[in-house]
Amino acid sequence: MMLASPSQAIIIRHDRDDARYIELGSRYPAVCFVGRDGEGTLIASDWVLTAAHVAAGIPKNSMKVTFDREYRIEKIIIHPDWRDGGPNDLALIKLSEPVSGIKPVSVYTATDEVGKIITFVGRGDTGTGLTGPRVMDRKKRGATNKIEAADERWLYFTFDDPATATDMEGISGPGDSGGPALLEKDGKLYTLGVSVWGNPGKNGRGTYGAKEGYTRLSQYAQWIAQQIAGKR
Repeated sequence: MMLASPSQAIIIRHDRDDARYIELGSRYPAVCFVGRDGEGTLIASDWVLTAAHVAAGIPKNSMKVTFDREYRIEKIIIHPDWRDGGPNDLALIKLSEPVSGIKPVSVYTATDEVGKIITFVGRGDTGTGLTGPRVMDRKKRGATNKIEAADERWLYFTFDDPATATDMEGISGPGDSGGPALLEKDGKLYTLGVSVWGNPGKNGRGTYGAKEGYTRLSQYAQWIAQQIAGKR
């Protein structure tokens, strides 16, 4: 398979205005900042979904996530089959109180992901497909990409160059691990995957041709629902 490095804010096309990516990211308040350097998504009023390696790195003296304000973490549930650097890289964070004023995102359960155009959202390091990650400004950005393939555990993406890219093409950057792959369908917002790993592109990390893998949530939907319901 692959596992090169943890998923690399959002790396963008070099021929698009960065302000457009920032505006796109602002449309998704359910994406939050988690731990030292990761992202998560509100999937129930008091539950956040993220990557296991992000949750495992949350400092014990700073058990919180940040939306428009900070929320204290009550407990963390890491997938029991996860090992560092491997699959099943998924975790749930129970908050001490419901998040107010933000609508949760639903977990996608259908298995028709391939070919869908999704939106990545994150606050990690940014740059362009020519440079790779260069700037750490912690601004939330959004970018689009197409799901090229899927298998039992992963959704796969490529950072295509402008000739074949989506209009707002991008890929996750350093600090975006745990973030979502979002899809609006029939007026409802879903998350299809969780950002986990990336392989370099033609000119290094985060450049055109970079590959990325997201944990495929349709394969874990039952586990997620069981944890939230307290049925372990």
